[in-house]
Amino acid sequence: MNSGNLLLLGMGGTIAGLAGDPKKPMAYQAGQIPTQALLEGLGLEPDFGEIEVHQIANIDSRHMSEELLMQLAWAVKAGLERDDISGIVITHGTDTMEETGVFLHATLGKLASHYRKAVVLTGAMLPANAEHADGPSNLRAALYMAKESRETQQYGILAVMAGKPCLARDLSKQHTHALDALVVNARELDGPIHKRQADLNLPTQMVWPWIEIVTSHGGSSGRFVDMLTSQGVEGIVIAGTGQGSVHQALAQHLVLAAEAGIAVVRSSRTGAGAVFSEIPEPDSAWNWLSARDLTPAKARIALQLALLEANSRKTEDWQSIFATI
Repeated sequence: MNSGNLLLLGMGGTIAGLAGDPKKPMAYQAGQIPTQALLEGLGLEPDFGEIEVHQIANIDSRHMSEELLMQLAWAVKAGLERDDISGIVITHGTDTMEETGVFLHATLGKLASHYRKAVVLTGAMLPANAEHADGPSNLRAALYMAKESRETQQYGILAVMAGKPCLARDLSKQHTHALDALVVNARELDGPIHKRQADLNLPTQMVWPWIEIVTSHGGSSGRFVDMLTSQGVEGIVIAGTGQGSVHQALAQHLVLAAEAGIAVVRSSRTGAGAVFSEIPEPDSAWNWLSARDLTPAKARIALQLALLEANSRKTEDWQSIFATI
């Protein structure tokens, strides 16, 4: 195994949650157990090494915020830059883990690869006191994955759930309670990683661009888009049907929003698969951009980062920056 300690950063979530009745695990409160306590009983090898624990937050991840993302990211950055830390594990709630995954990938993926370290996200679908809690096995797998990253040459922002390791960018919650909900459609890691990492700066401001997700559906209208435009929204992510198709009534208002300078990104509400440029909507003609394989929630984070980066570079070409994510 690698020499050096691991850094364990806790954000709360179901892995740190407790059910009032262990036989009814769906009725629970997230973020009830300190992260340090999650290490008890994992059965790590005696020579595993030290694990330094920092509790960043202990919340239900549905309440994640840009401020907490930044606190987590700066803690990850500090850990990556420490010579005595060989890898980092993050325990996180599953509801928004995919958003945190794409954020860390975009801002710290290249730094993690530079230092030849793995940052591994994990969590649980069942609370800690459930009869067959998945948190301990997920955390154990994440710790070993981070510890062995130099041997496997798997660096960057990664994740493991239900025994399946993947790039954190590929996380996407596809089921309300299945144990593999986040990784069912993720590409499994196999051997060394050779993937271009995004190279965006960590945000330094607490207030990020205002981006909203607008869903296309039967009977859509553009009234919500008009309201957002009048209130100063800076970007809109479309959760389109099928391959990212948009109701004609909604599309007309979104075209006008893009003409007014609002960033518009088209994704799919289906939950898996890619949205391709110009199919079925003429993105370039309408000044939109396709989200490719990013879900609406991940596309929203990516668009926020792209607009922040464009502002710091003093360029209006947020589209090229978004494409790197």
